[in-house]
Amino acid sequence: MPEVSVIIPVYNGEKYIKNSINSVLNQTFKDFEIIIVNDASTDNTEKVIFENFNELINSGEIRYFKNEKNKERVYSRNLGLKEAKGSYIFYLDYDDIWVKDYIEKTIKIFDKYDVIYSYPRSFIDENGNMIRFSTKKISSLEKVIFSGNIGYPSATAIKKETNLLYKNDFLMREDWEIFIRAYLNGLKIALIDNNSVYIREHQNRTSKNNPNFYKATLKIYYEYKNKIREEYRHYFYFHISEIAFKFGDFKTGYNMLIKAIKQNPAILLDKRNLLTFLKRGFRIDRFFISK
Repeated sequence: MPEVSVIIPVYNGEKYIKNSINSVLNQTFKDFEIIIVNDASTDNTEKVIFENFNELINSGEIRYFKNEKNKERVYSRNLGLKEAKGSYIFYLDYDDIWVKDYIEKTIKIFDKYDVIYSYPRSFIDENGNMIRFSTKKISSLEKVIFSGNIGYPSATAIKKETNLLYKNDFLMREDWEIFIRAYLNGLKIALIDNNSVYIREHQNRTSKNNPNFYKATLKIYYEYKNKIREEYRHYFYFHISEIAFKFGDFKTGYNMLIKAIKQNPAILLDKRNLLTFLKRGFRIDRFFISK
């Protein structure tokens, strides 16, 4: 039985899936299986997979599943978890890649934690070129979670015994919701900063400008607003405010901002938060564009 199961859901990923799989095969840690769940792709994803990895599929090192119809990534990840033989589950989106010692470094600390998140800092373009490097400071786990600065599945690993599934009724922001739920359910979460996950940004990636992103954000708010400890709610309110402003819902934005300030007036002393408010709340970005 493999110690690790790597789950890769893919939909129309012909351009990137080979690199993604190779980044797993090149890991220094070798006791793993790869589970690919093809979510009814309409491009040449399946052809690329079998042309390049047919031997590994035949040997069982790669296990291939295909949904009869498109069921979205949440279903595909959960299917992978249910089929996994490993004790530790690592998720990888079809367009992202790992550095070669990612699994080795991560698995060493699983004896103390249920969920491990490797904070992504490197973002690459369609051709694998670095386009930005995040210098955001990481403080407390609670701030990262409730401020919405967590969630990339490619940076997420869990113990299978937790049976921590993604919620099927969240087609967006499911990657944030799962961390809030894990934390509130008492799972031990580790936040590590080792720049081991490269996130690919391209036009086909789920857009944060999609109105459904905002709807999902509000859904999380209503589901968890009374479950988060008061000392952390200002992070939560401010994040909801930020997203509301971004989508032009100023009434909700200001209401959430007022809630955040009442909870912790010092929140606007953070330069990043203040800049976010000035940009979103007064839409100075639109002002400069209009000029």
